Amino acid sequence: MLRSLLLATMIGLMGFTASAANYSETTTEEEHIMPAGDDRWVPWPWAMVQPFPWSDIQGLWKVEQGDFTSYFALKVVRQKSTGIRQLQVKQFDGDTCRVLATGVGIERSNKVLAQMTSKLGATYRVQLSAFSEKDLQDLTIPPLKGDMPTEAVMVLSMGALDNKGIEGMVHMQIMKISAHLTQKVCLEDIKK
Repeated sequence: MLRSLLLATMIGLMGFTASAANYSETTTEEEHIMPAGDDRWVPWPWAMVQPFPWSDIQGLWKVEQGDFTSYFALKVVRQKSTGIRQLQVKQFDGDTCRVLATGVGIERSNKVLAQMTSKLGATYRVQLSAFSEKDLQDLTIPPLKGDMPTEAVMVLSMGALDNKGIEGMVHMQIMKISAHLTQKVCLEDIKK
């Protein structure tokens, strides 16, 4: 009897320990989806948003802000029934290159809006906007150069799905690092 009670207690403790370890891993993974906040005032010229650069957008992109680093694989696809262009978005962890979330974006008013769903079920919004490098220079915003030429400076905005405008979102400049969509490029970039 005592042996059965001891065995049941040990099994229960092992289950609790596994749950606690899994919760810790889950919390850490969710924390890497987006920066904690953005208290910087960045004067992005939202009224000067450029047409979305569909011809330059496909590839692997990187965003960095403070301690936050993330990669985004962007792939242009067309709906067979309507021919409408969509953007498949895959977000990778900046430390491990593991897939964090996936989503699909559509163009609205020269911006692509995507609803993202994390591996753990969290949902959030990503918005991609293009600006002319000349407009940014006029506002003294230093451009961030990637390894691949693009015709526009791209801004990635992230926030909760219920944000109606851009005020509650985090805005970061995103740069293209490769025209290839593989995790291999992400892993090579981390080693630099």
